[in-house]
Amino acid sequence: MPLDFPKWISEYEAVNPDESIEYRDGSGAWKKEKDYRLGSISSEFQQRGHIYRDELRKIGEWKSGGRIDHLLKDNNANFVEQRSAVAFQTNSDVDKVEALMELKGVRVPVASAILTMHEPANNAVVDYRAFRALGAAEPHLLDPQTYPQYVEFMRSFQDYNSSPEAYSFYMGVVRDIAQREGILPREVDMALWAFDEANSP
Repeated sequence: MPLDFPKWISEYEAVNPDESIEYRDGSGAWKKEKDYRLGSISSEFQQRGHIYRDELRKIGEWKSGGRIDHLLKDNNANFVEQRSAVAFQTNSDVDKVEALMELKGVRVPVASAILTMHEPANNAVVDYRAFRALGAAEPHLLDPQTYPQYVEFMRSFQDYNSSPEAYSFYMGVVRDIAQREGILPREVDMALWAFDEANSP
């Protein structure tokens, strides 16, 4: 039975009622993005065309609970702006992630969060839960009868944290789901995360 995406999107919102991410607005003042679909922060990042180093640290805190801040804080401010500008301007998922992974402490999950905050209509956050739930959303990915696709899914799942190609595979599936369901890729990752969180031991 296919995933009930509206149900699991609502469940994500219920499980994470106070979720927010801080960013700087056009005047340089700190604001809190409380919209799960990331509308305000996306508008700011798109207008500006890059992120600041202190925003990178906030995104790292949001995505990893602060575990990588000792690495993120060592990035040069100009380099953060330059690498994020390159990521925001290119079309290839692999190239976007590779540009961001040049920053200290940034691996695929944090890169995916930055890209999603920039453009939630085209990107989605990846983590262990969301990637694992792809198999429930798209059961054919787990069907050994379609062996090449099964192998690609399993290899990408294994390497999701470190491989830009794995993110590209993930986004291909997520965008197909988003188009079919009439929702944002960001909403797909919300639903996948909530489904896995509710159904894992």
